[in-house]
Amino acid sequence: MHLMGAAGVSGVAATCLVMTGVATHQAVVLYFILGVIGGLLPDIDSPNSIPIRVAFNVLAVMSGFLLVFALSQRYSLVELVILWIACFVGMRYGLLNLFVHFTVHRGLIHSIPAGICFGLATTLLAHRMFGASALHAWGCGIFVSAGFVVHLVLDEIYSVNLLGASLKKSFGSALNLGSFDNPLGTVALYAILLLLFYLCPTPHDFLHAVNEDMYHMVRERVLPRQGWFDGLFGTLVCLPCSAIRPVIGF
Repeated sequence: MHLMGAAGVSGVAATCLVMTGVATHQAVVLYFILGVIGGLLPDIDSPNSIPIRVAFNVLAVMSGFLLVFALSQRYSLVELVILWIACFVGMRYGLLNLFVHFTVHRGLIHSIPAGICFGLATTLLAHRMFGASALHAWGCGIFVSAGFVVHLVLDEIYSVNLLGASLKKSFGSALNLGSFDNPLGTVALYAILLLLFYLCPTPHDFLHAVNEDMYHMVRERVLPRQGWFDGLFGTLVCLPCSAIRPVIGF
């Protein structure tokens, strides 16, 4: 449910970006993937969840290779392999056990400010580490946060028994702004949020593209201007020809 919900919302948003020309096809594919990943992030605080195992496996592998790449000119191949294994084991088992020990399922990580923090962190990494433009970096971050919030909304919907007109015990534990049981952690979470926002590039370009370009274009193209699916059959017929023509040389 979380996977399909995040994929559905991310797909609609990505379609709007492609349709209006705000982002390239390559960027939109990345946004869609990040939105789906964001839809799985709230459950990383569950010790038995698949997302946390996948996340730490990927993190451990990437960290090991980044360490090896950084030290590749200083050490021998055997030494680099040993360093990679040590980094992988430390991240996959040491850091994972610490993370599980100090987090509680549906705690602070399972909240709206945490989702915003994940999005801001993605924006910051995309801009500072990968050299993405402010527009592209904010697109990455917004999709992560959007997928995260979709997960929280689905959890709240699931906590309502519509047939029995009653609320489950989990109601209110998903879509929250913090925890009264952990005030220091909540304050720290908001402090991290403000720090990340301060470090991120200005969102002016992204807001301008959404407000000016995408909004007006989507409003004009919500419904077809002419007939429904006008020229679709001819386009589908020509697609195989356009794909084969470069191969056969004419």
